[in-house]
Amino acid sequence: MGKLRELRKNVLEALKLEPWPSGLALLEEHSPKTLLGPLYACLLEPDQLVRWRTASAFGVVVARLFQNRPDDARQLVRQFMWRLNEESGNVAWGIPEAFGEILVQEPHLAREFHRVLASYIHERDCKTGDNYLELCPLRRGVYWGLGCLAEARPELALPALDDLILTLAGDDPESRGLAAWAVGSLLPLSGDRRAAALAALEALRQDGAVFDFYTRGSLSQVSVSELARKALENAS
Repeated sequence: MGKLRELRKNVLEALKLEPWPSGLALLEEHSPKTLLGPLYACLLEPDQLVRWRTASAFGVVVARLFQNRPDDARQLVRQFMWRLNEESGNVAWGIPEAFGEILVQEPHLAREFHRVLASYIHERDCKTGDNYLELCPLRRGVYWGLGCLAEARPELALPALDDLILTLAGDDPESRGLAAWAVGSLLPLSGDRRAAALAALEALRQDGAVFDFYTRGSLSQVSVSELARKALENAS
């Protein structure tokens, strides 16, 4: 038990270390398998930046795990899927964000599971069954994960484009902003959906709602309009 506490302490210190991502190098001293438990725990840390960086660390650690134990890495992603299932009884805080980071870092897992990540924002007729996350804070994590995937592997995030466009007109400001960020990376591949995407982004040019946005190891406040305008720059 003492070793586990010490490992969790070391992981927490690595996630707090500046400048980011220097702390990730410290995690390389440990086998990926041993880091999974402490990382799960760190997803629930009070410090918001630590929680976000934990999602980033999951991506790097699971990519390392895949190199030597690909089936274990796949099983980890399936555990994420179970935690996001209502029947699990969990509120899977941080799991969508970590899911997205894993797909960014590991191309094999990205090809296998990208449609699963996209399914969490796709609301189907109740008769067909779906993975749609009813809890808005969890869906925000999916929008963020899809935004990361869209930047790194846009062709794999493309199946989510229609649902992202719908989100641009939604009620939740943070969801609108994150969807705008994701759509911006997908515009070059948007084809016949380009006009709808551009119109929805244009409608957000004056959206002054502000939220905390995590990228590259840091948190900053951004407005929905700022992200929409940046997305529109990709259209020119």
